[in-house]
Amino acid sequence: MASTNAFGRVSAAAMERPYRRTGANPAASRVAHARWSAKAAYADSADALIGCGARHGRARRRAVRSGLHVVALTQVGATIPAALTFASLAKYSAAGGLGGLVSHTPSVPLDVIKTKLQTSPEKYKGMDMWQIGREIVRTEGVGSIFTGAGSTAVGFTLHGVFKYSGFEALKFMTFKHGGGVKAGDALAMFCQDHRIQTLLFAGAIAELFSTLILCPLEQTKIKMISDPNYADGWVDGVQRLIREEGWEGIANTLPVIWTKTIPYTMFQLCTYDIASASLRSWANGLPFEPPSLALQLPAALLAAVIASLASQPGDTLMSTFNGECPEGAEECPGFEFIDENGDFDEEGMAECKKPKRRALLETAVGLGPVGLMLGWKERLAHTTLIVVIQLTVYDNIKRALFSS
Repeated sequence: MASTNAFGRVSAAAMERPYRRTGANPAASRVAHARWSAKAAYADSADALIGCGARHGRARRRAVRSGLHVVALTQVGATIPAALTFASLAKYSAAGGLGGLVSHTPSVPLDVIKTKLQTSPEKYKGMDMWQIGREIVRTEGVGSIFTGAGSTAVGFTLHGVFKYSGFEALKFMTFKHGGGVKAGDALAMFCQDHRIQTLLFAGAIAELFSTLILCPLEQTKIKMISDPNYADGWVDGVQRLIREEGWEGIANTLPVIWTKTIPYTMFQLCTYDIASASLRSWANGLPFEPPSLALQLPAALLAAVIASLASQPGDTLMSTFNGECPEGAEECPGFEFIDENGDFDEEGMAECKKPKRRALLETAVGLGPVGLMLGWKERLAHTTLIVVIQLTVYDNIKRALFSS
């Protein structure tokens, strides 16, 4: 990975080249010169990588590919610090926390609709997203459509803090290990040559730990949505969750939540990193400077679609596994009904049935491929809103903090 200094190392002789045309607009000339300087620095970085690759017996073609990685990872050098410090981690954390807060909170109604469909499929069978929303408001009141807003705001703010700072730190420690590719470090060169796998790995590890913060708040939200009488608010809901299931019970649900959050973050961050970098590299060849948002939105949309579909089975499992079975229900997803007292009626059927939660694998098998994708359309709308807002907010805040 190249640092921001890579884009400042343009030779004095190169800087003296005439770049203004007679009669040209001075502001336009300055923009053109800035763009030319970035390209010159990119070429300089690529040449350095070629020489480095040659010393290690690598072909020129492979080294040029690594040069492309340099531009992609630095994203035109705007936000990558020269060293991983507490200050840089704090900036990543602030940008990630704000991105998580402003993206997840407005999408709560869509999350409520999606969770209701997953936990009560028979009740909402044949309804589209808008019909389900109207039915929820009609039967449970307007406030019910915002159930879990408090736990969502707190949970995803903290989640964003650890998720993004962890991801950026792991990127730095892999691509810049031992001074990076230009220093000939073996690990850095391996990561450059296996960029997608490295980014997926960084996203998985970052999410593995950030989910620990999110877990109890997500469980509380799902229980409050599936059972309107579960708690009076998210604080009361968390207290009830801890009181009834204990920390051990909460920890036991981590594998279920990980089936959703790890694939989601892996593909979200990796896709956006690659797509946005590719678009920025492509934009360098344009005769004008496109607005950042024009490059960020397509990358964020692609990341949203891939991340949503990759994590859909895990999302269904999480909703099903953490949902509550209402009293008196005869069938609930993720539950089996057993005889509690051993009493049978004249036809040999158990008279007193008690719902028992199925194991994770048993739940997945019971749902089947079609059941695991239940609600994917509703969730795609929900995820797209979240990811597009979150990534663009995070990217722009991060750039603003590092440029200040």
